Amino acid sequence: MQWYRTLGGAIPKISAFVVSYNRAAILGTCLKALAFVDELIVVDKSSTDGSAAVAERWGARVVTVPWSPTVEETRDYALSLCRHDWILFLDDDECLSAATGPFVRQAIAQNAADIFEFPLRHYILGVHSEAAYYWPEHHIRLFRRGALEFGPTVHGGIAARSDRRLRIPVESGVCIHHLSHPDVAGWIERTNRYTARPDRARVADDGLDLAAFAHARIDHWLAGSRDGYPAAVALLRAIYDIVDRLKTWEEARGVDGHALFAQVCAALDAPKARRSWFSRQVFRRPPE
Repeated sequence: MQWYRTLGGAIPKISAFVVSYNRAAILGTCLKALAFVDELIVVDKSSTDGSAAVAERWGARVVTVPWSPTVEETRDYALSLCRHDWILFLDDDECLSAATGPFVRQAIAQNAADIFEFPLRHYILGVHSEAAYYWPEHHIRLFRRGALEFGPTVHGGIAARSDRRLRIPVESGVCIHHLSHPDVAGWIERTNRYTARPDRARVADDGLDLAAFAHARIDHWLAGSRDGYPAAVALLRAIYDIVDRLKTWEEARGVDGHALFAQVCAALDAPKARRSWFSRQVFRRPPE
C-alpha cells in the first residue's frame, strides 16, 4: 500500500492500555508485543494471580481498580490515564502479531486514518481456524484521541466519532491473536457473565418464538458446517444468542423464581397447609 512508508519528521507518540484480571499466564505475551509504544498502562481489576507483578516486569504502569464483570466498565477510565494522542487498547487475552508494531508506527506517521480496525484471529477451544464462522473479523483497537468514545454497554461500548477509518487487510500480517476461550466451560461462564449485564447489546429476535429463534440462530452460525471444530464453535456462538434471548424473555416475564421457591418452602414448612397447597398446584398453569 502506498501510504505504508516511513516519513520524515516527528513520529506521533502512542499510549497503550490493557485491562486485566487474573490472566498472568497470557499477560506477559500481550505486553511484550507492545514494546513499541511510548506509554504502557495496565489497569488491573484486583487480580489475585500475580498479574500486576507480571505487568510491572514488562515496564507497565499498573493502576489497580475494583473488580467488575466486563471490560467495558473500565475502558473509559483507562483512557483518562493516557498521556498521548494515539491510543492503542487491548484486552489481556489479546496479543499483537510481530508485524503490527512497524505497521502502526508508519501508518500513524502517514496520517492514514483516525481509527484502525484490526483482524482478530480468535482462538476458541484453544484453536484458530480460518474455516470457522469468526474469520475474518475486525475490531477497533487503535485511534486518535477524540475519534472514539467508550461506553459501558457490553459488546456495544465503542462509538466512532470519525469517518476516517481503516480496516487493516488480513494480507498485511497485522493481526491480534485473541486467546479467548480455552474450553467449553470458559465459554459458558463468560456467556452467563456477559448476558447478566442489563446494559448489553442484545441479539434481535425478529419476532420469532423461542424455539424458532433457537433454530434460526443455530442455522445462521453453522452456515453449512455439520461436524468437527467449525460446527462446535458455531454451536457455542448460537448458545450465546439463545441464552441472551432467554434472559430477555425472563426479564419480560417478570416472575421471580427465588420468590416462588420461598413460597414452596413456606408451604413445606407448614404441614397442616401442605396438602391443600399442593392440591392447588397440581392443576395450576405455570406462569408464562
